[in-house]
Amino acid sequence: MKNIIKKYMLPAAVVASLLPACTDDFQEINTDDYAVTEELLEGDFQFAMVSFPQLTRSIYFNYDESNWKWQIVQNLNADVFSGYLAPPTPFRGNSNDTHYDFGWNGWAFNVAYENIMGPAYSLEQAKEKISPKLYAVGLILKVAGMHRVTDAYGPIPYTQYGEAGATYDSQEAVYDAFFSELNEAIAALEADQDPLQAFSANDDFFQGDFAAWKKFANSLKLRLAMRISNVAPAKAKQYAEQAIASGVFVDGDVAQVSGGVINNPLGEVSQVWGDTRMNAAIGSYLLGLNDPRLSIYFTPAAEGSGAVGEYVGIRHGAELPDKGSGTYVNYSNVNPGFSGKDSPLRVMNAAEVYFLRAEAAVKGWNAGGSAQELYEAGITASFNQLGAVGASEYIADATSMPAAYADPQNEAYDIASPSMVTVAWSDEASAEEKLEKIITQKWIANFPEGMEAWSEIRRTGYPKLFPVAHNKSGGKVDTEKGALRLPYPPEEAENNAAAYQAGVSALGGDDHAGTALWWDVD
Repeated sequence: MKNIIKKYMLPAAVVASLLPACTDDFQEINTDDYAVTEELLEGDFQFAMVSFPQLTRSIYFNYDESNWKWQIVQNLNADVFSGYLAPPTPFRGNSNDTHYDFGWNGWAFNVAYENIMGPAYSLEQAKEKISPKLYAVGLILKVAGMHRVTDAYGPIPYTQYGEAGATYDSQEAVYDAFFSELNEAIAALEADQDPLQAFSANDDFFQGDFAAWKKFANSLKLRLAMRISNVAPAKAKQYAEQAIASGVFVDGDVAQVSGGVINNPLGEVSQVWGDTRMNAAIGSYLLGLNDPRLSIYFTPAAEGSGAVGEYVGIRHGAELPDKGSGTYVNYSNVNPGFSGKDSPLRVMNAAEVYFLRAEAAVKGWNAGGSAQELYEAGITASFNQLGAVGASEYIADATSMPAAYADPQNEAYDIASPSMVTVAWSDEASAEEKLEKIITQKWIANFPEGMEAWSEIRRTGYPKLFPVAHNKSGGKVDTEKGALRLPYPPEEAENNAAAYQAGVSALGGDDHAGTALWWDVD
């Protein structure tokens, strides 16, 4: 029980049970772990290169290919709360995180500190000894990984990480740090984009293309600017317009770890373990809107489902029979051609960026195009990325709406669609109607990145999802609003009490899933 770095750099299996607190002997304890010797400095910054694969592969977590970790870091919370996926398995006797009875909520916190903040801290310690371009990339990856953590929990240890007595920052302070770090990274990459041969082989995202890293940094800055647009509109406008003017992703751009470099955890969890299936919510939208991406994302239901050859998902929070019964496990699965074990690990795509710009345009900000132009460009970019056909016809559809849900196994879960949104743009529509279109299409285009989708649902209220079928939160979570955050790891209150209490105080509410985050004011 020593300090915050030691805590978050322990192997994840140990972190689950040993979460130490801060002490005054912090620097002495950790010096050896992060020492940079003259010998290590030789070889074109080779000592720093080992950090980058860990950082890039840990955002959509699968760094050490422990796919069970990813399952409880993301798949059994955000992927479900986002309306993307749902388990066919009655984990913990049908009373688990998907029913708002939390028990795995600590993993998204602990794994991120081990695999994002740990290597990012080692780069920070070597800042004066490595190329500014490399340090810039480290900052970008740190923000890309840790914004998911603050958006899941709220206040987190961030700006004081590595210091004796480090405590939790408010989420506003964390976001201010994010923007400062991204601005520093962008400035460094504007100053120098010359190649670094050694980095190319260690760059999973862009193979040493620093111009692409700058675009990613700006795209991430735009994402975070829109995230705070309801609570800090002036600051959001400033950062969003800066990012767009500096250059963001356009059609064809994507930040991802290429397929085959490392196993895609969704591929194993869906195809090998059979532990995740299509959520009824995304099925409702894709079916009702006659979306060609349905057959790209998912496969039809199999024999034993009661709906062979049809596309059918599982209601979030349903009570399920044993997986061996051959019922819900035979509902629509993730298409292995889209997300198999050797598929890319996608972190951000151009379609999302067009939709972010479209929302900025609706607000009257300088987004480099009209809202309609950017909205339609986002749909087109998604179709192009996926190899889907019929974008023009889809964009023009002004009548199709999300479909009602019917469960072939249990009619008690049948439910009407909560949304009447259509695809076609209308300049006569209200700003709220335009926002629903933009966020709905961004949600479809961002599949399967449930962490980002869940954040945007909480920020905007869109897309409208089916309520949880069985809410087992004991009254802590509103059934209509859904889970608003993850509770902190229980060990934090026990072993890091002072910092934890500061975090709860900054949260402004009780440490449970029904307390809204700073930017969630809609």
